[in-house]
Amino acid sequence: MKLSLLQENLNIALSSVSRFVALKAQLPILSNILFSTDFGRLKLSATNLELGINYWLGAKIATEGSFTIPAKEITEFVSYLPTGKIDLELNPQSLLEVSSAKAQSTFTTIPAADFPILPLINEKTSLEIDLGILSETISEVAFAAATDDSRPVLTAVLCRFSPDNLSLVATDGFRLSLKEIKLTNPLVLPKGQENITFLVPSRSLLEVAKLAKSTKKLKFGLSSDAHQLIFVLEDLELVSRLIEGDYPDYQRIIPESFATKIQLDKNELSQAIKIASVFARESANVVKLSVKNSSIDVSANATQIGANKATVDAKVDGEPLEVAFNYKFISDFISACRGNEITIELNEPLTPGLFRDVADPNFTHIIMPVRIQD
Repeated sequence: MKLSLLQENLNIALSSVSRFVALKAQLPILSNILFSTDFGRLKLSATNLELGINYWLGAKIATEGSFTIPAKEITEFVSYLPTGKIDLELNPQSLLEVSSAKAQSTFTTIPAADFPILPLINEKTSLEIDLGILSETISEVAFAAATDDSRPVLTAVLCRFSPDNLSLVATDGFRLSLKEIKLTNPLVLPKGQENITFLVPSRSLLEVAKLAKSTKKLKFGLSSDAHQLIFVLEDLELVSRLIEGDYPDYQRIIPESFATKIQLDKNELSQAIKIASVFARESANVVKLSVKNSSIDVSANATQIGANKATVDAKVDGEPLEVAFNYKFISDFISACRGNEITIELNEPLTPGLFRDVADPNFTHIIMPVRIQD
């Protein structure tokens, strides 16, 4: 194998691909990146057996071939090289020779035959969707998924596709995000199917949004064994395992009516929450919202630090009440909002609160309250 390419292109590719290498690999090969030539381009591949990537980049191929090399060392090494042309050559001793303008180095490699094969997309199950719509939806939902594996199904995002609609749902048991949108370009589903539902790890969807560049359309579909979902973007493919299990009946969590509705400025509430967080961090992250006739007081206290209270002007429709939430959950919701105003709908101090972005009526967020300790 012998080829030439630009340091800047290889550096960008390695920075992306190295994120998919197994950090604590039981198999040494999973700590490596696979380099292989593929129809006149260089392909880099990595996997941790849950999430994998194929990344293609331009190169001048002299001879075909493949090898694997430890991800950490090659990624760091290439980042230190000056910009310009790099020559890669695998010699008969299976050593990789790397030559740049003023440096020559060799690396030990492991045969490519030991590297897991990443599956191909089953074209019969593939769909195409506007990537901008999907990326926006992911940013409003995926953050609410669980991050620990005690209940694997909660680490997933429920993705339901129908010809005219897309809905994504995520919950960690303490909060829930739901986004439903009507598709302007209908999806063409496989014959005989009215909708398709996947349980996709939230990290996989976040990586899709992160790696998306200039591509307008995203193609995705199942692998031949239907256990993995493959996302096809410009010059790269992302392979994600699917999570099996029964997702919670999230519709039961969403209250149908409310006794109190509050509308307020997003930035003013965000500022009040940030101030309160200094104290809340020392008291289980709890902030209290005291709803008045035309404002809400945002307060927090910590025995070792002190206490604080900030008032935010609001339009209040309904009865005054006091309710407490984890401030991080409110901050995450605010970060996902695109409009300038939000609404909070409440019933009682211990019933779920519904948070909405006024500019995005299809975005629903539920946060479970915290019992206020006297």
